[in-house]
Amino acid sequence: MICKEMVHHYTTENHHLPLILASGALIPSNAGAAHEPPLLWFSKAQRWEKTATKMVQAEDGLRLLTFAEQLAKFGCVRFSLASDDPRLMNWVDACKYAGITSTARRKLEAVGRKRGGSPIEWFAIAGNVSVTELRLERFDGTHWVDRPPF
Repeated sequence: MICKEMVHHYTTENHHLPLILASGALIPSNAGAAHEPPLLWFSKAQRWEKTATKMVQAEDGLRLLTFAEQLAKFGCVRFSLASDDPRLMNWVDACKYAGITSTARRKLEAVGRKRGGSPIEWFAIAGNVSVTELRLERFDGTHWVDRPPF
């Protein structure tokens, strides 16, 4: 059996997953950057993409959750796709596609690295991806395990 390398779209089980399953697809977003075309982001990170971790309002301002806090508060799931999917663009090509300047790209890379991410692991697709094309897994506290979509 040949095991293909996978890329993953990481998200929350308790909030985003029901919306994704109801729509039947992962749908690209421009994350509030109205001038950019929407992209759907994937990562080669195998345990968790650090930049997918949520921030919460704390008494002294915004605070990044730990992975354990993210898991406890929201649940963690991932949709996986073969890394050789021809729709995937690497980070630099995705930024060019979205019209992100090299200066802005470097700033995003710095923020991502500070949070523990690695731009070499980031990929994007400029379109919807049906959930039927993807493998769905949830993190059970120790391992990623298959999760039936319904």
